[in-house]
Amino acid sequence: SIDAAIATVVSHAGKLDILINNAALFDLAPIVDITRDSFERLFSINVAGTLFTLQAAARQMINQGHGGKIINMASQAGRRGEPLVAVYCATKAAVISLTQSAGLNLIKQGINVNAIAPGVVDGEHWDGVDALFARHEGLAPGEKKKRVGDEVPFGRMGTAEDLTGMAIFLASTEADYVVAQTYNVDGGNWMN
Repeated sequence: SIDAAIATVVSHAGKLDILINNAALFDLAPIVDITRDSFERLFSINVAGTLFTLQAAARQMINQGHGGKIINMASQAGRRGEPLVAVYCATKAAVISLTQSAGLNLIKQGINVNAIAPGVVDGEHWDGVDALFARHEGLAPGEKKKRVGDEVPFGRMGTAEDLTGMAIFLASTEADYVVAQTYNVDGGNWMN
């Protein structure tokens, strides 16, 4: 549960300097088929989970008296709508907005809140994503994943390692004057 995760963050915090807020769920459906259950699950994890984990970490950082860095994981999906991914897109847009508001609110306590908006990142989760697209778009298994990777200017999906440099930068003292920003790390897939 979200409350258990927050309790874990706080109880194991000791000295908490950096939070990378990275929990999320994905689902897709045409607008007329979106269920309340799917909507509530995605908003519960992707938005409420982000907010209340950020809040718990910020409280710990404020109590410590020396600030810190909070990095939320948004998505390129939060920058635009997609035909079958309305709820996920909305949750990630909310993460971007939360990042802006929290960043502006917490910087006075020395807490820099920023976000990373990855593009399509390969991983075992893509088997489930690909299966959902295959069902809704009538594609063969693996076809959506290949198409999505081919559409990225680099000609491939991203990897977790592609996000590392930005996370290290945002967690570093070099980013002390950076706040309330969301950085695309998507291989040039989305420009705004």
